[in-house]
Parts: sequence; C-alpha cells; structure tokens
Amino acid sequence: MKKLSFVFIIIFLFLSKNNFAEIKLIALTDAGNAKVTLEWNMVNYPGTTAYTLFKSIDGVEWVVAAANPVFRNYTAATILAYRDKFSDEQKLYYRVKVYDPNENIVDVSNTVTVANPQTNYHPQSNSANKKNFATTPETPVKNVWQIFPNPVGDVLNLVHRSNGIIKGVINIVIQDATGKVVTRFRAASKNQRISIPVSNLHAGIYFIKLNVMNEVQMNDKFIKE
Repeated sequence: MKKLSFVFIIIFLFLSKNNFAEIKLIALTDAGNAKVTLEWNMVNYPGTTAYTLFKSIDGVEWVVAAANPVFRNYTAATILAYRDKFSDEQKLYYRVKVYDPNENIVDVSNTVTVANPQTNYHPQSNSANKKNFATTPETPVKNVWQIFPNPVGDVLNLVHRSNGIIKGVINIVIQDATGKVVTRFRAASKNQRISIPVSNLHAGIYFIKLNVMNEVQMNDKFIKE
C-alpha cells in the first residue's frame, strides 16, 4: 500500500508540473522615458505560491527588485506588473522566480534585456508617444550549442552544433534561480563537446551561459534532479 501511494504521489507531481504553464516575462517602455513596466503571468500550482522579481545591470549579479512574501492561490491567468526606473544604466536585465511555502522553486521566467529608453531614444525614428515592447531575451539569435540531458543528474553535456572552428576560449557560467554564480568553467577552443559535473548542485532550476570572445553563444536553463 505504501509503495502504491508513493507511485501515486510521483505521478501526481509529474502531471501537476506539466500543467503549471510557463512564466512569460515581458517589458514595456515608452520612448524617451527612463521607466520600464514588467509584466508576467503566474503558474497553475496545486498550492499557494509567491514571487520574486530579480534585476541585474550585467546579467551576472542579481538583486531583488520586487517581491511578494504573501502566498496566494495564483493561476496562469494571473498577470502581475511592476514599474521600475533607470538611473544611468544603458540596459537592465530582469527575471522572475516563483516558489512555494517550502522555498521550492516552481518555475523561473525567461530573462528580459531592456535598453534604457531615454539614452537610446532617437526622435527622428520614433514617435514621442510610441510604445515599445522590450521583450528581447538575453538569449543569442543563433544558439550554436546544444545542452543535454535536461533534466540532468550528474553530468551536463554541451555539444557544438556545427563543425566550424571555435575562435577563442570557451567561458561557461552557471547560476542558480537567485542569480548566484555556482559554477565557472573554462575550456579550450578545440572542444566541440564539454562535460560539466553538476552532482554537487542542489535540485532545482539553473541558468547556463556560454561566451566565446565576449560573444554569447548560448543562454539556457536546465533542471538539476
């Protein structure tokens, strides 16, 4: 009976996880106005959840921009918003983390990069009342690396998608859902396949970023089992 109950719980969690719906974070700006409005949906979850909105000036170190410590019965139809203001930054990065009362991470949104709408404002090409949707993620246009397996247990593999020459040292950074760097990894340019031990990481959602010669060639997320 205990064994059957355990199997039922695993099936229930699996089905619930696949019905959460994914968080979609977008940013809206007004040309010439140094403000940004972040909007995102919550997720379907068989319990209460809360959220934290993180902000970064470089996409590496993250701070809390907004948070709601009150747990509620949100659904994927719930749309939340937060308005932020630029100071002298040229761009800002944002992402949202949703977690349950036990501090388990339920989901993490995409990362959105927002250019300062005031310093990047060009009157000759933009109407004064034009509204821009700054939804460009930090993900590169051409992702030349494939990540597997995902979810991962002990070793995360990265494979270069083409046979082209990699021109420079490969730099890899892995961050947890709060933005904390948990792993830094370097590999020579001759490596078309890279294996990274991740058995020391706690279960949860992580972000992985790969740079070659200051060019972002991969920005993805994976689940550590």
